[in-house]
Amino acid sequence: MQNKSKGITLIALVITIIVLLILAGVTIVTLTEDKGILTKAVEAKEKTKTAAETEERTLELLEKQLDEKGEITVSGLKVGDYIEYGDKLTPQTYLTNTNEEPNTGYETSQAFNTDTSTLWRIINKKDNGDVEIVAVNNTLSSDGTTGLYFKGENGFLNAETILDNLCSKLYSNPAYGTARSIDVDDINNLTGFNPETSEWEGKDYYLNNRTKSYTRGGPFFDKISNTFREATAENPITVDYTYYYYTVDENMPLYDTLIESSKSYSGEYKETNYPMFYWLGSRCTYAVDYVRYRIFMIGAGSVRSWYTMERFPALNPVDLSYACAIRPIVTLNNDVQIDTSDVTKNGSEEGRAWVLK
Repeated sequence: MQNKSKGITLIALVITIIVLLILAGVTIVTLTEDKGILTKAVEAKEKTKTAAETEERTLELLEKQLDEKGEITVSGLKVGDYIEYGDKLTPQTYLTNTNEEPNTGYETSQAFNTDTSTLWRIINKKDNGDVEIVAVNNTLSSDGTTGLYFKGENGFLNAETILDNLCSKLYSNPAYGTARSIDVDDINNLTGFNPETSEWEGKDYYLNNRTKSYTRGGPFFDKISNTFREATAENPITVDYTYYYYTVDENMPLYDTLIESSKSYSGEYKETNYPMFYWLGSRCTYAVDYVRYRIFMIGAGSVRSWYTMERFPALNPVDLSYACAIRPIVTLNNDVQIDTSDVTKNGSEEGRAWVLK
């Protein structure tokens, strides 16, 4: 019988090599392509490194902020940090034009509810260690689309009180702190603006026309009696010129939270509702041949104001109504503690807002 040689043929060898090359190619692609194993391994390594660094930085920060009792309190945080505060609030409703509250001058009563979902940011640290936080979002009326209306004499007279009362009722928690409306000084403190010394378009008139006296007409606001009355030659009224305005520089701290969203409006300004703007709890007067009584607000990237009425020496009075949103500020007591159980909560961004105990 003839011996048959055992082994592989040339064709089988070639096929084997081709298969090996294909497998090698698949393996290389699997390892090196964008979604390959090596890429994923590198990404996982980077994510682990970043998470470790974040945790390390947070722990270092927390360690620096420990007080003498070994606790971390809000007094150790910094301006711009995000804070969760809504879970400390009991939902409330504020009704305008009730027996308990001053009149807005607007014909219709409005309802405002506590917004427990909004985040907060530190806007100021006080000398005594208390921390002021401002709501990231505007507060609107209960319909979710309308701002707070002010109109006429009552609107001007009561605006500051109403704004503070509304914010206090909806956003105060006695165990943590008290609430008020943001005002023009809060924005000026962040921008460094001073109408006496900073450069702005109407500065010369502001400095050189500080008062205006009226001997007839009105009724004008009499700061001595804190009421509106007619002016006469025998009993004139002197009105202070306190009106100013300026565009806010984008380098202002918290610009993205306090100013940027108001820049989106490009329509015509008229007597209407502007829920993308918000009131500042401060008033001013524009006194020339007539007087416009105004409330400061933030709109179109600027500190500006709208007037609820005009009063003239010889013409009939004019009343106007405008509606802007509300921005509350809460003063947190300096001994309010931070919950450190989650070390990723370091206040650096919205998803990492500090949690209060």
